[in-house]
Amino acid sequence: MSSVPERSEVDEEYTWALESLYADSDEWETAYEEAEELTELVASYEGRSTADAETLLSVLEDYENLMRTVSNVVSYARMRRDEDTRRDEAQAMLTRAQSLSAEASSAASFLDPEIQDLDREDVEAMIESEPALAEYDHYFDDVLRMKPHTRSTEVESLLADLSEVTGAPGEVYDMLTNADMTFPTVEDPEGEATEITLNNFTTLQKRHDRAFRQDVYEAFYDEWETVHNTVGTAYAKAVKTDSKMAAARNYDSAREASLNGPNVPVEVYDTLVETVRDNLGTLHRHAELKRAHTDGDDLRMWDLYVPLTETESPEIEYEEACEHVVDALAPLGTEYQSRVADGLDSRWVDVYETRGKQSGAYSGGTYDSQPYILMNFQDDVDSMYTLAHELGHSLHSEYTSETQPYVYSGYEIFVAEVASTVNEALLTRHLLETVEDDRFRRHVLDQYLERFRSTLFRQTMFAEFEHRTHEMSEAGEPLTPDRLNDLYRELKADYYEPGEIDDRIAREWMRIPHFYRSFYVYQYATGISAAVAIAQSIDEEGEPAASRYRKFLESGSSDYPLELLRTAGVDMADSDPIENAIEEYDDALEHMENLI
Repeated sequence: MSSVPERSEVDEEYTWALESLYADSDEWETAYEEAEELTELVASYEGRSTADAETLLSVLEDYENLMRTVSNVVSYARMRRDEDTRRDEAQAMLTRAQSLSAEASSAASFLDPEIQDLDREDVEAMIESEPALAEYDHYFDDVLRMKPHTRSTEVESLLADLSEVTGAPGEVYDMLTNADMTFPTVEDPEGEATEITLNNFTTLQKRHDRAFRQDVYEAFYDEWETVHNTVGTAYAKAVKTDSKMAAARNYDSAREASLNGPNVPVEVYDTLVETVRDNLGTLHRHAELKRAHTDGDDLRMWDLYVPLTETESPEIEYEEACEHVVDALAPLGTEYQSRVADGLDSRWVDVYETRGKQSGAYSGGTYDSQPYILMNFQDDVDSMYTLAHELGHSLHSEYTSETQPYVYSGYEIFVAEVASTVNEALLTRHLLETVEDDRFRRHVLDQYLERFRSTLFRQTMFAEFEHRTHEMSEAGEPLTPDRLNDLYRELKADYYEPGEIDDRIAREWMRIPHFYRSFYVYQYATGISAAVAIAQSIDEEGEPAASRYRKFLESGSSDYPLELLRTAGVDMADSDPIENAIEEYDDALEHMENLI
């Protein structure tokens, strides 16, 4: 029987080196106590933070020290929890860390309102008086921009205190799906029992045996039906929370609030949906290819992940995947390439799926730590691409942390997904140019097509679902599980018109954890569009384009997302990058049609 190992069964070299952040829980406790002391120190500035330039600089520096410490404390606790979500000790550590984060945010909640009592002339006078404040110029601009949506110190403190409560729907969902839910075991064509998990479901849906895919699909989604009331309630409460918090800050909708945070106009969201909607024919062309490639005359929902290849994915062991990824990143410069190689040798990555481990993949870490990457590597082409994707995030963080002060060390998801997807595009170009094995090449091309399908089109479909559910809730319509199923079924029918839509696929929304981060998913679609444009420019121009891109990676949050992308040569305020990406998808489809 194919089973998932315990963490203790995995060699240390395939686990991340969290000890480089904190040697042990005792050191973590010391940092926790330091954060508590810093919280009190920052709170002591309330009512006098803008009394003069020297005091303003002092509070900003102390606030940064507090948030850096809290970030380290929370990140370490989260990663310990993610290693095995069943461990009560790690869950308790994360709960404490989240409470600490909420307390720190509450203690500092006076800062933005007090800065907003100033006008731009006051700020410029303080910078002239204390030149060290010039480093915070863009920060001041951002804070002043948000003045219409910032409440009194008392209300801001209350909203900050509520942060660990308002995140409860997502936390409940995570614990349900990662710790409590178990999925059935099915028999594969060779008679071997195979356990379905959140991590391997998509991999199993790529098997060429159609009856097996159907068995996996039905067993998986039937299990979701057993928790549809719980998940439906969690998501409805998450949507309601988004809207209530937006209203508390004087926004007309949750979407407006979410997009205004990074200063992205809602027109960017609408342009994405409209452009993708206008080009659904390209996705339908891909779906028709899949229909023709299956064993039946129709396209069923368990056929959507089937590769347009004659064989299963070549087995790509982790070490081989690392080698391919490092080689593919040569166009970004030898320094970038060396950083990736060194990181892979320094236990940045927690590689394999283990029992109780957080599903999916992400790049983590803090301003003060090395990057950390959670993977659930499945020894296939898809996992290799996921590794390249997360390394893009990690290098973005590395470049930013080394170049920017802490105040600009973060970056918005809108630009983060560009850095990850550029790596994917370069990996595709490299493999198609260097790999001679036709089977491997065909899988690479299929993987590229799947990335477009699942990132540009599927994430836009998710974005439509998310927008519609929030509109319904804000209009007073109850978000019952059945109503959510109906809405999702409707969207799935539009996007996958050549396919047969069944009742089980209407539950797919239940397995999407990103819905608990409001208006997050659309940025995958804008990200791949910008990334394709950047990869094309690097391919055409070479080092000048690569240099512009590295400058973008070094910029952190020192400017607003649309402006940062313009430094890399991409303007996401119009539809051109989206249309260009769809054209590349269409060209790849034609290439695949010729191969078939």
